[in-house]
Amino acid sequence: MKLTTIVKEILVEAEEDQLSAAMGTSFKTLGAEIESNKDELVQDVQQSQAEMNESLGVVAIFGMILAAPKVVELLVRGLSALIKTFKKFFVKGGAKTEEEQSQVAKKIIDFTHKWHKAYIKGLNWIFKVSGLYKKANITDSAQQLKTATFVYYVIVASLAVYSGVGAIGAFKSVASSANLGDLSLGTLETAMASIKSGEVTQFIAKLGLR
Repeated sequence: MKLTTIVKEILVEAEEDQLSAAMGTSFKTLGAEIESNKDELVQDVQQSQAEMNESLGVVAIFGMILAAPKVVELLVRGLSALIKTFKKFFVKGGAKTEEEQSQVAKKIIDFTHKWHKAYIKGLNWIFKVSGLYKKANITDSAQQLKTATFVYYVIVASLAVYSGVGAIGAFKSVASSANLGDLSLGTLETAMASIKSGEVTQFIAKLGLR
């Protein structure tokens, strides 16, 4: 094995470790930010002009989030470590070939796997505590969880699109029961498609992914 190959493998491993660490740091920061700004967050949501909608669709979800600037602000603060670390390793539009896109997809699957359930639970909690669910008249717990899950998938999908993976095919090419974990390809595909909508694009821009 050549020295250059060994160095390359070490660098790849280090990158994945940093991405995983950033995922955890972002999650912890997100929780701390929400706890310390809870009162202001609730007040901001109450004063927002979010439209009530019992059957919340993709556009309505992000319209609701963007209508409460404090929610976006705290999400940006919480996810900043992840976004900054991600940008170090993935240049927008960098994955050109199918092989490169598959490699990016595998990395995303690998480093999001550990935090999948935690992030969804965290987002669900944020939307409950802030009063966003109440504002949007989402009272069913299953629908609430579905909403939080979709927001998480849009975040994951936006990381993929930012790094040059524009279609679900790259994820399908590396998907297996061994590495896919809790990730749903169907939901991810819907999330990637939804990024084309104005509201979702605004949300991604505010996170720092353009």
